[in-house]
Amino acid sequence: MARLLVRLPNWLGDALLARTMLHAVRRASPRLEVLAVGPGPLLGLLAADGLFDAVEAWPAGGAARAALARAVRAWGPDAALVLPPSFSSAWFARRCGARRRAGFAHEGRSLLLTHPLRRRARGDVHLAREYAALAACLGLGPADPPPPPPLAVPAPGAAEAEALLARVAPGDGPLALIGPGALYGPAKRWAPERFAAVGRALAGRGMRVVVCGAAAERETCRAVAEAADCPTLAGETSLAAQAALCARAALAVCNDSGLAHLAAAAGAPTVAVFGSTSSAWTAPLGARVRVVQRPPVCAPCFRRTCAIGTRCLERVAVADVLRACAEAAA
Repeated sequence: MARLLVRLPNWLGDALLARTMLHAVRRASPRLEVLAVGPGPLLGLLAADGLFDAVEAWPAGGAARAALARAVRAWGPDAALVLPPSFSSAWFARRCGARRRAGFAHEGRSLLLTHPLRRRARGDVHLAREYAALAACLGLGPADPPPPPPLAVPAPGAAEAEALLARVAPGDGPLALIGPGALYGPAKRWAPERFAAVGRALAGRGMRVVVCGAAAERETCRAVAEAADCPTLAGETSLAAQAALCARAALAVCNDSGLAHLAAAAGAPTVAVFGSTSSAWTAPLGARVRVVQRPPVCAPCFRRTCAIGTRCLERVAVADVLRACAEAAA
């Protein structure tokens, strides 16, 4: 095998969990030419890892995707790793002409794959190991590879983060990031007032507390920042700058979100509050990661919203999270 096409996941957290497999592939086949296709911001974030020889952003429209498939077909991939479970991703790999195509058996797409991998129940196997199992189907590394190194931060992101901190949180105290958002839905979002209580407690211990999040999470982040009497950078950072902030952080406290995975990948002590989803399946990876989850009998339900009240999140107390903070930062 000389050329490999990798269709990356669309979610930030899933893409970061794929790093375990991607590093294993590079170690197993250092001369393999790898083309990655995925969301543009994720490609930029992962570029500094040196895992890909070429990248192509995943287009939004059907005509643009067809054109990309023709271009990749001309490049001539020998095999494809299809990490998203969607039908369109498997169809794209088939159109690209890869003779061997590994992906999860899902959405009736097994006929499009030469190596369809049937998944066990969500949570039986961590997602990072599921991705590694896909690569192992093609003889690309072991099914249970070691953890990847800390995420490399692009230089422009580090400079941007430095300027942002100088503006909103100057000083020498240890940096604590608070991430109260989760784009997946309310069933992943711990109460803002409890995040604010954690922020006040950390500030009382001499930490510089900064609330972070995506542009769509500005309102929630602003409410937490006001209640915790600290600044917010929600919607003001590039993904590379957010990674640099995470790399500088002495602690990150987040929901089960892309930010939690980014903090863990960058090497920050990370506390992740889990609600409707399974920490056994998608917990952030890292020796200094602590998960706080108090699942009722209905969890994990994997719902974006809850019709009976998010008991899974209501059962997580501020004291539980502060205790996890002490353990992660120790």
